[in-house]
Amino acid sequence: MNKKRKNLRREYIKGGAFGIFGMLGISVYILADTYFIATGIGNEALASLNIAIPIYGLLTGIGLMLGIGGATRFTILRAKKKYDDSKKVFTNTLILGGGLSIIMTLIGVFFAEEFTRLLGADEAIFQTTKIYLQTVLLFSVFFIMNNIFVAFVRNDNNPKIAMLGMIIGSFGNIVLDYIFIFPLQMGMLGAALATVTAPAVGLSLMVYYWLRHSKTLKIKRPTVFIKEWGEIFSLGSSAFITDFSNGLVILLFNLTIVRISGNIGVAAYGVVANIALVIVAVYIGMGQGIQPLISESFGKNREEDLKRILRWTVFLTFGMGVITYGLGFAFAPGIMEIFNSEGDPTMSRLGIAGIRIYFAAFIFMGINITMGAFFAAVSLAKPAIRISLLRGIFLIIPMILILPRWMDMFGVWLAVPVVELITLIFVLGYLRYFFSRTMIKY
Repeated sequence: MNKKRKNLRREYIKGGAFGIFGMLGISVYILADTYFIATGIGNEALASLNIAIPIYGLLTGIGLMLGIGGATRFTILRAKKKYDDSKKVFTNTLILGGGLSIIMTLIGVFFAEEFTRLLGADEAIFQTTKIYLQTVLLFSVFFIMNNIFVAFVRNDNNPKIAMLGMIIGSFGNIVLDYIFIFPLQMGMLGAALATVTAPAVGLSLMVYYWLRHSKTLKIKRPTVFIKEWGEIFSLGSSAFITDFSNGLVILLFNLTIVRISGNIGVAAYGVVANIALVIVAVYIGMGQGIQPLISESFGKNREEDLKRILRWTVFLTFGMGVITYGLGFAFAPGIMEIFNSEGDPTMSRLGIAGIRIYFAAFIFMGINITMGAFFAAVSLAKPAIRISLLRGIFLIIPMILILPRWMDMFGVWLAVPVVELITLIFVLGYLRYFFSRTMIKY
């Protein structure tokens, strides 16, 4: 029994670490864009980046929904020795990913201006926002298909390959960010082209692995499209809501902040939000990294293993949240100095306050995100979706509408911590119910 527990712990640490480092690789290139745009182009361009960044959440959310939904179903079916069905799931996921990539690319071709206005760009930053937005949309296929392949490769017992693909792609993005923005002076177009490089490089590595080394990721003609698509959407919808809601929250915050503090407030929020995306990516990566282990344990009815994984995850994410908040509070002035290249005192003041208030959300957020991933990994789509909807839509929208009316920018920064705390109460209720019953009864 002790040997089994050690093996479980080792697999948990390995999966979680690879998932975290892989997602850090994906998110770091957004942070690199933030830094290079701030220092190489200016604060207005930084505001443009933050206006356009919800499109990143949308594309990543689509990819994660299909990837995690499909890969979860794939792993459960293989654990039950239904190998042909697992191949059909892989094929169906690729079909969905290709179709949605085409739709998003066409939006970039024909509706970039309308999308830019919808996101709230004013005349001062309209053109730079449109350039970034349209470029990312035109290369939608890289974002969507990369997330799909990362999930399947990870569940094909190769989390290291998945992690390397994301890290190598992000390193390429950082190098190209510097080259395009500084020596070549390509402005926002250069930043956008560098951004699409990261998923393109990662996808190339994933496809190479799939074609040359994978023995389980095989194409098989699916017999029932609609039913299988429904399963994929259902199991992956929590991941989609989590990632898409990050973009939605940024959009709502931008529209609120521009009324209170103008574009300089949006730029300050851009720094806070893009750093937050990195922290969120850590939690998402952890959930993704341990998902194959959870799904396998569920498929083989190992209830005690599931409960151990759940306890480890709750304690670990809470500790990470406390440490992150402490570091953010202590080093907020230094963080803002890095990104405030023009030395604007208003931007610095707003950003420091934002980090010290907003970052309190991370204490609760890690549990909320990873528990949503846990429930999805054991085919309990309803709790996973409810958690994601609570924190991503149903609570955050009224908070953004109400709190800033009373407390201006303080209310803006406070909205997310309040939402995560309320969501945690619901999550703890689900966990209590989970522990009081067997997995099958639940």
